[in-house]
Amino acid sequence: MCLGLSAATGGLLAILSDIAQKQDASAVEHLQLALTGVFGLRTYPVIVALVLISLAVALSFIFSADSNKQAFYVGASILAIMMTAVPYNAPPSLSTTPMAKSALAPVSLGWWDQLIIPGQVYAQGTPGNNASYPVDVHLQTDNGKAVSMAVYTVIDAKSGEILGRSRVQSANFTFYAPNCSCTLRVQVEGYVIVERPLSPALRAMTIQLTASGIPLSLQRIFRR
Repeated sequence: MCLGLSAATGGLLAILSDIAQKQDASAVEHLQLALTGVFGLRTYPVIVALVLISLAVALSFIFSADSNKQAFYVGASILAIMMTAVPYNAPPSLSTTPMAKSALAPVSLGWWDQLIIPGQVYAQGTPGNNASYPVDVHLQTDNGKAVSMAVYTVIDAKSGEILGRSRVQSANFTFYAPNCSCTLRVQVEGYVIVERPLSPALRAMTIQLTASGIPLSLQRIFRR
């Protein structure tokens, strides 16, 4: 019992450190995206974190940890093991010019994705004509503070795949969205994460941000 608790503590501390330090590049979020892309299983990052903690406990028994200290170290190694199997690939930046009708540059995949996903996978999956349309976004805060940095992410509404992400040092941003069912996610430190559906019929939007004391890293693990 004590060995399992030590392993779970090691796994939990490793996960919290990963989420806090790596932000969008965290192993937990990448594993959640891998589950979505490979198996079509949309779940919450917090569920992935709980599964990893369970695996950390199981590993402590598999490797026959004979002390709490050793069990802790085995549990803390769970993220290193998983990220070796599923390496992180940064999503492409959002396009600020109309998307060409030709195929987009392919993403460099890890061996996991190459094993599971046949053929060639592209950074942005759009309909056959690859048409796009401009979207003008303006951010406003409920406390009147200026927005100095915002992260804009476009997500495929059906698969949950991230089609593009840009970090912008402004409250105003214009980009070209693919002509498919998409969702825009806006993240600003100190405010609640906001999601808005995208549509060619709505090419300009003003998004009201609500102040929040919950860090973005914790907000993200409870969002699908």
